[in-house]
Amino acid sequence: MPLFFTELKRRNVVRVGVAYVVVAWLLMQAAGALEPALLLPDWVDRVVAVFLLIGFPIVLIFAWAFELTPDGLKLTSDVDRDESITPVTGKKLEHTIIALLGLAVVFFLVREALSPGDDEQLMTDTDRPASIAVLPFADYSEGKDQDYFSKGISEEILNLLAKTNALRVAARTSSFSFAGSDMDIREIGKKLEVGTVLEGSVRKAGPTIRITAQLIDVENGYHLWSETYDRDYEDIFKIQDEIAAAILAALRVHLLGDERLPEHQLAQRTVNMDAYNAFLIGNERMSLRTQEDIEAARIKFEEAIKNDPDFAPAHVQLAHAWLLLEQNRYGGEDIKKEEVDAIVTPHLAKALELSAESPEAIGVNGYHHLLRYRYQEAADAFDRAITLNPNYALAYSWRAKTAYEQERFLDMLADKEKAYALDPMSLEISADLAFEYRSFWRPKDAERVINRMFDLHPDHPLAYDSALDNLGAHGRTGEALLVVDKALATDPDNENFKEWRAWLLLEAGFLEDAEAVGVDDASLFAYMMQGRLEKAKAIVDKHMAEEDPGRYWLALARQYYRSAGADYHGEKINELVDQTIASAEQNNVPWREQCYVYFVYDLRESGRSDAFESTMAQCHKQFEERLKVNYLCPCSWFRMVLYTIVDGRYNVAVERTDQWLRDGGSTALLAYEPIFNLLSDHPEYEGLLARNAEQVERQQQIYLSGRDAIY
Repeated sequence: MPLFFTELKRRNVVRVGVAYVVVAWLLMQAAGALEPALLLPDWVDRVVAVFLLIGFPIVLIFAWAFELTPDGLKLTSDVDRDESITPVTGKKLEHTIIALLGLAVVFFLVREALSPGDDEQLMTDTDRPASIAVLPFADYSEGKDQDYFSKGISEEILNLLAKTNALRVAARTSSFSFAGSDMDIREIGKKLEVGTVLEGSVRKAGPTIRITAQLIDVENGYHLWSETYDRDYEDIFKIQDEIAAAILAALRVHLLGDERLPEHQLAQRTVNMDAYNAFLIGNERMSLRTQEDIEAARIKFEEAIKNDPDFAPAHVQLAHAWLLLEQNRYGGEDIKKEEVDAIVTPHLAKALELSAESPEAIGVNGYHHLLRYRYQEAADAFDRAITLNPNYALAYSWRAKTAYEQERFLDMLADKEKAYALDPMSLEISADLAFEYRSFWRPKDAERVINRMFDLHPDHPLAYDSALDNLGAHGRTGEALLVVDKALATDPDNENFKEWRAWLLLEAGFLEDAEAVGVDDASLFAYMMQGRLEKAKAIVDKHMAEEDPGRYWLALARQYYRSAGADYHGEKINELVDQTIASAEQNNVPWREQCYVYFVYDLRESGRSDAFESTMAQCHKQFEERLKVNYLCPCSWFRMVLYTIVDGRYNVAVERTDQWLRDGGSTALLAYEPIFNLLSDHPEYEGLLARNAEQVERQQQIYLSGRDAIY
C-alpha cells in the first residue's frame, strides 16, 4: 500500500486531483453567477456539477495511465522511468495549483464585497411593504346565523388596512374566495402572495358574542399574535367597529411598528340588517363575474337600497353592476347606453353625496367616465381613488385603460400587473392582464394567468374567453377551435362562445360550418366569401332596418356594399359613412381621435379629405407607437398591414405581411379582404396568398386531428 501511494505521488495523480477540484469549484461559481445574468434556467448549475463529478474519476484515471513527455502524451507503462519528467511537471502543477487557489481567494473576496451583509439584507427585507390577507371570519355560532356579522368585521378591517401605502393588502375578491376553505393557511398565503394572514371566528351563545382573531406568519405557519374578545350582544355594528379598532391597534404593532395606520372611522354602512345582508350577498355574486351572477347581484343591491335608501355602498355597487351588464361579454348587446346612464348617474350622484371620500364611489364614477370616452375625467377619478385607497385593485386595472388611450402602454401594463398582485383571484383583473400579455407577445405569461383562472374556477366563461383570445390572437386557430368546442360542451347556450366558434370557423375556412352556427356577422362574411350576395344582403337589410344599427353593423354594411360591386360602391357607401358619423356623435364617440382602418379607408374613398387626414394621423400614432414597445399581437399586426396599405406604403405593407405570416398569422378571409386586395398588382401578392392558404390548411388539420382524437 505505501508503494501505491508513492506511485500516485510520482505520477502526479494527487496534484492533478487537487488542481481539478479547484478548477471545478471556480467553474461552479461561474455557472452560479452567470445563470441569472444570462437568464439561464435554474438547472444549469446542477448540470455543470453533475458533469464535473463524473469527470473527476476520469481525470484521475487519465493521470495514472498517461504521462506528459517531451514527445507528447504517452502511456506511463511505455515511458522509461529514467527518462520520466514527472518531477518537472509536478513542480509546474504545484505552481498552477497555487495560482488557481489565489484566483479562488480573489473570487471569494470580490463576491463577499459585492454581496450585501446581514445588516444590509435585513434593511432590504424590512424596506419591502408588509403584506396581509384578511380572510372572512368563520361563523361558529350554533345557529350559524352570524355570517353577515363575521364578514362585516373582516371587511371593515380589510378596508381600513387598505388605506395605507405601507401595507399591501390582498383585495376582497381574492381573500374572500377562501371562505369555508379547509386549505392550510400557509398555502392560502402563498396563493395570495402575502407574508401574513389574519383569520378569525365569531361564536354567539345567548346574550354573549365571542370574537377571536389571529395573525399568522405564512412562511412558517406560526401565530404572531392572537386575541379573544367577549362582548354583550346588543348593537352588533357598534361591536363590529369596536373589535375592528382593537384588532387594527394590535396589527399596527406587529406589522408596521411606528408606521401609522389610518384613523379608524365608522364604516359607511347601513344599520338595517336586511339591507346589509342583501349587500353582502350581492358582493359575493358580483365577484363571480358571470351574467347570471351579476344579474342576481343587481337585484340584491336594489333590495339593499329599498331597505335603506341612504346606504352609499349599495348605490355604488348597483351602478357598477349595470356598467358590467351593458358589456357584450355579459349579454349587453341589446342594452342601450343611454338607458344605462339614466340608471347609473343618479345612483353614483347619491353615493358621492352620502360619502364624498369613498374610494369605491369615486372609482366606479371614473369607470363610468371611462366607458363613455371621457378619459381625462376617468384618469383623475382613478388617481383620486388610489390616493384614498392605495390597495384598490380595480382602480389600477381601470386606470390602465386610460393609459392605453394615451399610448402609454408600459404604464398600462404596470398598472394591470399591480392590480393582479393585489387581487390575483379576480377573474376580471386576471382576464385583463392575460389580454395585455398576449398583446405584448408574451403568450406563455398569458397562459400562466389563464391556467390559474381555470385552476380557481374550472369551466368559467371568462377563463375560456381569455384562453380563446390568447390562442386566436397568435394565429393558433385550430387549437382555439378545440377550446371553444369544449367551452360549448360545458355551456351550450353561451352566445359569446357561439360567436367565437363562428368566427374561428370562418378564419379557418370552414365556411358552411361557420354559417350553420347562426351568428349573423359571421354568416354575412361566409355568404360574401361564397358569392351568395342575396343571402348576405338579407342579413344587412335586417340590421339596417333597426332604429339605430350601431357603428359595428354600419361598418359591416359598408363592407357588404364594397363586395357587391361598382353599382353600390359610391352613393350607398357615402350614405353609410354619413350615418356612421351621426351615430358616433350621437353617442359622444370621439371618432376623429380613433383609428378604425375600414372607416378611415371609406373616408378617403368618399372624398372626405380633412376627416381622412385627422383619423389617419391617429392610425399612424397608434400603430407606430405600439410597434416601438412591441405592443402588437398578430391580430393587431394584420390591422397595421391594412393601415399601411391605406397609407400607400405598399412595399412596407408587403414586408409587414411577410412578418405576420412568419409569426404564425393566417386567415381564410385574406383573399376576400378589399384593402389587402389593393396589393394585387404587387409581384409578391400571389406568393403571400399562397403562404397564407398553406397556414390556413395547417390550422384546419390541427383542428380536425384534435377533434377526431377527442370524439
